[in-house]
Amino acid sequence: MPLTALQKDVLALLAAHRSEESHFAGGAVLNAAEDSARYSHDFDIFHELAEEVTRASSRDVEVLRAAGFTVQTLSRENEWEKTCTFRKARVLQGDESVEIDWAADSAFRYFPIEQDPQFGWRLHLFDLANNKALTLSARTETRDYVDILELHQRFPLAAICWAACGKDPGFTPLSLLKMMRRFARVNPTELDKIKARALDPVVLKNTWIAISDEAEAKMTQLADEQPDVPIGVAFVDATGHPGWLGDDATLRIHAPSLRGCWPTVHGSEGQ
Repeated sequence: MPLTALQKDVLALLAAHRSEESHFAGGAVLNAAEDSARYSHDFDIFHELAEEVTRASSRDVEVLRAAGFTVQTLSRENEWEKTCTFRKARVLQGDESVEIDWAADSAFRYFPIEQDPQFGWRLHLFDLANNKALTLSARTETRDYVDILELHQRFPLAAICWAACGKDPGFTPLSLLKMMRRFARVNPTELDKIKARALDPVVLKNTWIAISDEAEAKMTQLADEQPDVPIGVAFVDATGHPGWLGDDATLRIHAPSLRGCWPTVHGSEGQ
């Protein structure tokens, strides 16, 4: 069970106080299901404004302490005494612990924040996938590697890379993929610490090579055959689910925006 007993208890308290302005994101959202690939050691809670980081973190710590948990604030000296864009704490009960990060993050995304029965409010999984791709392009962490392989089962890697450039326009889809390949490594010690089910590093590597090669071929083909298609957009079906334009010509372009939006489906009545 990827969420420990302590994490479930802490999550139940935190979820009750989430909103569109203070929502869950990060690996815990992806890995909360019983059959998930890995454990997460922390909860990430995102906000648009530093003031909201300060307000939400102070309230959450009060709620947790009132419920009997020991909470250690881990941010830099005096950071809890002022408005800031990041705060960190550790919640302890017996020998178990879980960390919580409250952070300010850009509101520029593809979809609105979603209500969730377990997390209260959370980032849409496609925006989470974009963030994970950008994260993997900047650091070597086995958990990012495992997560991007899991996310590829929901959204094609080509679609993730293409759309992620809308959140960091300094990248092209191919340059982003190149950086992801540079950092996509498995640390066997870390894998043993985080895995919640059997994860064979050879299988992980072979899967990564296959999907990254496929993504490169698909993105190159789309750029060659449809050079007018903009970079940094998603391709969605009539239900708003993201896919890959090269696999389904009926998909429509969906651009990121401030706080995200649901794609509008225009009917063909009278035509």
